[in-house]
Amino acid sequence: MSIVKKALARKAASKARQQGATIAQTQAVENNKPESDISNQVKAEFDMQKIGMEADLAQLKQFSTIEEKDQYKSEALKNNNHLEYVEKYVASGGNHPNIILAWVFIWLIDLKRWTKALELLPLMVSQQQPLPTVFNTKHWGVFVADQLYTEGALQLEKGLKSIEQTQITQQFIRFIALIEQQKYDLGDIVGGKVYAMAGKLEQVQHNYGNALKHYVTATSLNDKAGVKKSARDIAKNLNIEIDI
Repeated sequence: MSIVKKALARKAASKARQQGATIAQTQAVENNKPESDISNQVKAEFDMQKIGMEADLAQLKQFSTIEEKDQYKSEALKNNNHLEYVEKYVASGGNHPNIILAWVFIWLIDLKRWTKALELLPLMVSQQQPLPTVFNTKHWGVFVADQLYTEGALQLEKGLKSIEQTQITQQFIRFIALIEQQKYDLGDIVGGKVYAMAGKLEQVQHNYGNALKHYVTATSLNDKAGVKKSARDIAKNLNIEIDI
């Protein structure tokens, strides 16, 4: 996309956000919501941010490459206050279907900001926030599992150096900790592939004990997870008996 078109896209989104701001300010006055009350501020900002998000989603359709879209998302999260709004929403204790929160979470995943996304995941699940209808899955844990698995497979293909640089294994560790602590039911197939990929990443990094543990869990969830041979080979080298 040309520089001129990018500028026009941002201008159109900015105009929509300004219109949203006027609406939100009017509602705040009508409802006599005090500026000092963070909960009321978040409620007053919702319509403004929703209009801005809708404008940003429309503008994203004007970009032809993933790189352009990711750059726009990254700028919008900061410059259009989407991420700031989500942080206020979390701090306020709000709990309602929130399309802004949903898309911010998805963008964080797209931008590989795993740490922040995983920090928000328990909230997404506990509030049963609806995923946008363009996605087939209804569970945020499954959504993250699919995206994280894809990233893990990509880094696995690139090799040890890339795995270590991206610290993708640490994100699998954090996600698995959430699965087990929060007792997310991802289904046997999805759960199995998460543990299987975690095992493969650990094995490449020579963390054989961790790899074996993940392989055993993956196989217990899904007998066809495809890691039995790897598990047996590691167990043999470590002189550990396993029943798979």
